[in-house]
Amino acid sequence: MKNLLLLVLPLLVFSCKPGVESHRKAIEELGTSWDGATQSVIGFSEGLTADMTKYTEAASTMMLDSVATSKLKGDAATQWAAATTAFKAATTDAYTPAQAELNDFVSMWTEKSTALTTLKDGLAAGKIEGDVVAQIAELSALVTQANEKVAAWVGKKTELSSAADAALEGLKKAYEMVAPKK
Repeated sequence: MKNLLLLVLPLLVFSCKPGVESHRKAIEELGTSWDGATQSVIGFSEGLTADMTKYTEAASTMMLDSVATSKLKGDAATQWAAATTAFKAATTDAYTPAQAELNDFVSMWTEKSTALTTLKDGLAAGKIEGDVVAQIAELSALVTQANEKVAAWVGKKTELSSAADAALEGLKKAYEMVAPKK
């Protein structure tokens, strides 16, 4: 009986293999979801940057130097000041908070990605430290949060783009009115 127990005990220990394999599917699915959310965040970030570049470049062709601005009088000066103020408010001032929120989220996301890497590495090595279920739950919640944030940011970016397009059009009209004729 003692010999049988010594034979069965190692088989029982190896067949139970607690932890690692029981979490394989969840970790792999989390990795796939995380990668998808990362691509969404990166894509949004690139789009936001492209918008700002577009507006900055468009406005740079319509700016007056300080000498030309100081020569503006009356209605022309008022319209030019209003157009440049509206443009700044609709671009730099409006996009800066969105960019800051995105940057904060990306910093946190990058920091938390090390936890996912640790889980994947632990899975590959056959040993994971800590409460795996809690780690997977936390990272899964972050994936959901990232997807929700990107969806909200896309809506906000659409609003920002509409306002910036309108302000750019106003700047263009004001510039055409006050620009020195060549």
